[in-house]
Amino acid sequence: MMSDSFAMGLWIGLSALNLVLLATMLFFLLRSSRKTARRLKRARLMRRKIRDQLVKVRADMQEYDEALGRRFDRSIWPQFESLMSLYRLLDGKIDFPPTRRWAVSPDFLRHVAEHIRRHAPKTIVECGSGTSTVVMAHLLNALGQAGHIYAIENHAPTIDAVRVQLRRHDLERFVTLVVAPLVERQYPGFDTVFHWYDLGADAVPAAVDLLIVDGPYSMVNEYARYPAGPEFLPKLSRDGHVFVDDTEREEELQMLRLWRKLYPDLGIRQLHAEKGCAELFFLDRKIEDYLPREWREPADKPAGVPASS
Repeated sequence: MMSDSFAMGLWIGLSALNLVLLATMLFFLLRSSRKTARRLKRARLMRRKIRDQLVKVRADMQEYDEALGRRFDRSIWPQFESLMSLYRLLDGKIDFPPTRRWAVSPDFLRHVAEHIRRHAPKTIVECGSGTSTVVMAHLLNALGQAGHIYAIENHAPTIDAVRVQLRRHDLERFVTLVVAPLVERQYPGFDTVFHWYDLGADAVPAAVDLLIVDGPYSMVNEYARYPAGPEFLPKLSRDGHVFVDDTEREEELQMLRLWRKLYPDLGIRQLHAEKGCAELFFLDRKIEDYLPREWREPADKPAGVPASS
């Protein structure tokens, strides 16, 4: 009887001990599983952060790559190469005025210089005088061409600086400086006024072989140079060309679109340049053929412009 009670007690004790051990194991398993769950959660969060970081790094690398490309395109090297091309074209015998900041860039000048070298335009009209005026005069002199530049400018200090450079290099015979203050003008299709050059009837010849549009500076209307179209495109000779600076700006691009609406046969070619450069030319017919009869006015009057809508 005693042995049965002892065996029963031993069995109960061992069972209780097993239950305690089982409970302890379950406790540690539960605790471990919670830790594992927290670790998995942290791992998932870490993986998500790493993935987001990778996406950001890829985006930053792509942006940096694009910025690097833009920086290279806008760096000094393309300008240096263009400047060297100009020096070679002029036999390295001249010293250039400044070609940075507000002045025209060397790459734009190179396009203009190559056109002058190949086509020898007789009458060159320039909206906005400065470095380009002096360089073109040097070019005409170096190439022995009979062209003449009509440089239109409203800024008195610029006119004085250009005149000094021309006199210094004995180039005055190649340039007529047209001093023209800005006056308010209105054109069909625009509600705002333009500040455009106050030109006399004989300030510019009736036939223009090359037109350079790099002025005036915008004061009121964002399309400040738009009047160059209705004022000078009707005077462009059959084989004449136009070079427009700063065509990387949206205002200049929209201006070209408006000119294209006015003159459907206007060919436009974008050339690589720091600030943007567009070359314009007429393909077949004379420009007067595209003007409605009521707009065909004498050469000493400004040509009209249709609405841009």
